[in-house]
Amino acid sequence: MQKLSPMLSSDKRAFYAQPEVVAAYDQQRFGSPSGSWVNVRELALVESLLPGGGRVLDLGAGTGRLSQRLRLHGYSVVALDSSFAMLQVTGQGKVPVVQADGFDLPFQAASFDAVAALRVAFHYADLSALLHAVRPVLREDGVFVFDTYRWTPRSLFALDAARWGSKVFVHRPADVEAAAKVAGYRVVAAQSAFLFSPYIYRRLPLAAVHVLGRLEEAIPSSLSARVFWALEPHAVSRGPNSGAP
Repeated sequence: MQKLSPMLSSDKRAFYAQPEVVAAYDQQRFGSPSGSWVNVRELALVESLLPGGGRVLDLGAGTGRLSQRLRLHGYSVVALDSSFAMLQVTGQGKVPVVQADGFDLPFQAASFDAVAALRVAFHYADLSALLHAVRPVLREDGVFVFDTYRWTPRSLFALDAARWGSKVFVHRPADVEAAAKVAGYRVVAAQSAFLFSPYIYRRLPLAAVHVLGRLEEAIPSSLSARVFWALEPHAVSRGPNSGAP
């Protein structure tokens, strides 16, 4: 199969490779009470979509916040990132780390019970390359968990780009489902969450965040800003005359 090229621009990779960006990453996003609330909820959402145990690849692990949680909960975790500076932080938490391109995974086929990519997919306009890269390393009963944006102001312009990096992308749920089918997956769960981008939550008082959390339960899920997906490998449909089962 021809290798698919990622659509992430080189400036994003360079941005997350900067030691000063890495040093400020967690504090900048999760350092306030509201930011901590977002962090806990994100991690819980991802874990709720994973199998109850097994070997998990944390793809785009960053500073390792998901890796550390999963390790503490009994998973066998491998943290992968292209940023050596990020992995220096992750590796301090007793998680095996691998510096590699997430679109050229250095693992044997069917190596993992699950792959999780938290805050990764929305850096790409087209999800096809990511979906195809992950598919071979998943076991047939495995699951790929990731999140996308339905909407965010950061898809329109880069807010405070020196601190947060360049723009991100939004993906319509119907487009994610279509891309998943083409890449050989079926959607087994799609959990909507957060009324706004975490960029906004981080700046709100914790009391306001709790109000938003309650409001989220009362409004249609289609109004939420993000979707957390769980995909399982599935045979690719080749049409009625292909002879495929």
